[in-house]
Amino acid sequence: MDILCANEVTKQFRNNKVLNRVSFGLSAGRIYALVGNNGSGKTTLFRTIMGLSFPTQGTVSLFGSNTARETERARSRIGALIENPILYYNTSGYQNLNYTRILKSIAKKDAIDDALQRFNLADKKHDSVRHYSLGMKQRLALACALLGDPELLLLDEPLNGLDPIGMREIETTLLRANRDNGTTILISSHYLRQLYGFASDYIFIDKGRIVGTTSNADLEKKCDKCIYLSISEQERTIALNVLSRVLSNEIRLLDHGEICIYGFQENMDVIGNALSRERITIEKLRTTGINLEDYFIQMTGGNK
Repeated sequence: MDILCANEVTKQFRNNKVLNRVSFGLSAGRIYALVGNNGSGKTTLFRTIMGLSFPTQGTVSLFGSNTARETERARSRIGALIENPILYYNTSGYQNLNYTRILKSIAKKDAIDDALQRFNLADKKHDSVRHYSLGMKQRLALACALLGDPELLLLDEPLNGLDPIGMREIETTLLRANRDNGTTILISSHYLRQLYGFASDYIFIDKGRIVGTTSNADLEKKCDKCIYLSISEQERTIALNVLSRVLSNEIRLLDHGEICIYGFQENMDVIGNALSRERITIEKLRTTGINLEDYFIQMTGGNK
């Protein structure tokens, strides 16, 4: 059973569909990266999952919930950091965590000290948050989100503003939460390279639509070796159908008309024989590796 299931979720503001029939599921214990350009709908999706925004159409189910009331109750099992961190700047880091502890109905105050240690904030716990650096504020917000060891963690661009050392510290903490507590994580970014190797699965979103999903293992293959085919416009649709039947690899028609076969390692004759049987002519064939940025751009339609 998926612990989060989005089914045909659409969010429309007047004539603008910020989310357009978004459907996906999250399995327990995995780390998912939601990757998309700025304005692609990532934050709106997080807000919808948390009940801060209501979908125009579609439903969100959490931990197998079947009704709106069950879904609302299930949100108590989620930790979230969405958009800018909501912190009380005139109070200390310790007090911010204590407010969160009370809101989450966490009985033991020991959880606060554990969180401060986990995010390297113990020596600044009595300092006013207004004097924290950007990285410290981000770590405090993450500490609040992880307080109580939630089963599902939603993080909207949590690495923004962090230096490489800060990013590594956050990644280490999140990996530990996933490994030790089985916390499922959905983390968003518009930088694929920022999350590459950290996530176990990737969900690509562009202009409010889910345009592709892949695992980390498959992404490594796709960024290894690709074949590009140039075929006449009249024969491309037939060629795509033929290749889909004989290959298990992901195949996409790129904006400029080439057919790209990702992660292809098999004998080239498989492609040539399959297309020749249908009397389809390959006008040009080239092979190359693909880097993360190119893959991201292709998945999101080349829009920046």
